[in-house]
Amino acid sequence: MKLVQVPLRDLVLSEGLVEGVTPYILEYEEAEQLAADVVDTCRAMVNEKADGLSDKQRDANADTWHILAAGDRIGSFHAVYDVDETRLGFEFGKEDAVKFYRLLRVQRIVRPDLLEIRRLMSGNLAETVAAVLWQIGAIKVSLGDLRPLFKVDMRRNRSPIYIDVKGLANYPDVNDFVLGSAALLLRGVEFDVICGIEAGSIGIAAVLAHRLCKPMFFARRQKRYEEASPFEGIKSHELFRKKVLLVDDTLVHGWTKARVIREIREWGGDVTDCFVIFDRRQGGDKDLAELGVKLWYLTDRRAALSEKIPRDVSLLTDREYKEVISYFDDPAAWHKKRGLQYHKIRPPTGQAR
Repeated sequence: MKLVQVPLRDLVLSEGLVEGVTPYILEYEEAEQLAADVVDTCRAMVNEKADGLSDKQRDANADTWHILAAGDRIGSFHAVYDVDETRLGFEFGKEDAVKFYRLLRVQRIVRPDLLEIRRLMSGNLAETVAAVLWQIGAIKVSLGDLRPLFKVDMRRNRSPIYIDVKGLANYPDVNDFVLGSAALLLRGVEFDVICGIEAGSIGIAAVLAHRLCKPMFFARRQKRYEEASPFEGIKSHELFRKKVLLVDDTLVHGWTKARVIREIREWGGDVTDCFVIFDRRQGGDKDLAELGVKLWYLTDRRAALSEKIPRDVSLLTDREYKEVISYFDDPAAWHKKRGLQYHKIRPPTGQAR
């Protein structure tokens, strides 16, 4: 049994201790295997000095193994067997405990709790939506030590933060709340038809079309052959003189959206409004404005990094928060500080603003 296979809930980081609960009763043999893998994981990802495991120590309904380095204890793994679950504890020095917490964070069982967020939050709608996205793991953070930094800007630059809302449909309550809020935001926007973009925003566009009682089609990310239509679900004459609401999941620079806008206009339609769930606030609104398109968004990076979002919801560490702030303040300087080359990205050929 491997540590990465264990689903966890109630994950908590305190001084030098990471605690979590797996909703299964682990067999003794599974716990033994898990203890061995904890050492391997520690050595590979947290503390390269880890080289062994002590004999098991049993105390009533609990087992403990010490993690060793040259015979000295540098940590401990505890398994407490309850009636219908197993509580796990990982005891390390403070810095190693934080690393282990960050490793295990991605294995948490996601049970969105909108009422709990409402109870904890004192922010506006944008901050509440961002809190929900943190809760389901749609906003991810990496410092590059345990997992690679994220590739952005046509995969040429790096980032410590990544926003991926494509999994919204996997959480029906959250999906209903987020897209219901989006539908309310868009009630006052005048348009005839909705256009999603392959593939991430097709589901989002479809739900909004249903809620707003509007027809919907989608634009292909790229044409598979020269004579292929750039759109699916609509004919050229059906788009003529129609006002189109362009819908996507996130906005960075807006160059893909610019291409779709031009193609819609070439077909005789018009686009004056664009909606995204998350705006990274990296200039995409200006790109759209130059095309005469107004941006509507539900939440953005300012809301996601608001101090009104409790760390119990975002699960961010202090170091991660500072790293993300530093990146958004000046991506070029952030790259330089990390010894990385920064590429000033321009629109692809044929997609100039």
